[in-house]
Amino acid sequence: MRGTVEGWFAAALVSCASAERPPAPALESPPPTISTPAPEAPLPLPCDGIGTDSSRLGHPLEPPPGTGVRSLDELVSIPGIPVEIVWTSILDGKDLDWAMRTGAVKAHGLWALRRVAGGWCVLGSFGSSDPVKAPMGFPAPMLDGTGVAVALLRIESLPDEATKLGTRFVALATDGRRLWFALAGQSGNQLVAREAKLRRAGTKLLLEVHASSKARAVLRFDGTRFAPMD
Repeated sequence: MRGTVEGWFAAALVSCASAERPPAPALESPPPTISTPAPEAPLPLPCDGIGTDSSRLGHPLEPPPGTGVRSLDELVSIPGIPVEIVWTSILDGKDLDWAMRTGAVKAHGLWALRRVAGGWCVLGSFGSSDPVKAPMGFPAPMLDGTGVAVALLRIESLPDEATKLGTRFVALATDGRRLWFALAGQSGNQLVAREAKLRRAGTKLLLEVHASSKARAVLRFDGTRFAPMD
């Protein structure tokens, strides 16, 4: 009996030793790592040769001339006061947008923007640091026959000590390459008057100025500035 048990036990050991072990469970391989390339920065806007330092008129505004902007929101420096395009002039077949700060908070601002693929290039700007009473007006801008765009700005501010008038006018001109003041008065580049407006007389571009209820003057644009008529 003992031999039989020992034989069975030995056979069981041999059987267990010779039996194939079950394979170990396969480990799940981690998902492959996919490297996503960083988005490429957009190419700079083609603003070389557009705008000069002298085209930054009045109170300096950001961004300076020669800067590329892809959205008008980049011109907004005062929360809640948007910038809107108020006129588009075409010079040498190229669009020039005039964008103005629409509110009456802190200071007035206007930018001349050359339209390019992907946005605009700042050609020039004008900022007024005068106390502001109302949004700046932009009445009836015109193109001169010599290929110059002229804009007349109306600013309501504190009364002038000499005339007691609070209305000021600023004339800006551009040939599509630079921006400059086109009007000079006793108050520098601002004309204090009761009313002023641009009008045409044939091929001439004129500025009619009403300093008071009786005093009236007419200035002619000579391609650069408004000057008294001969």
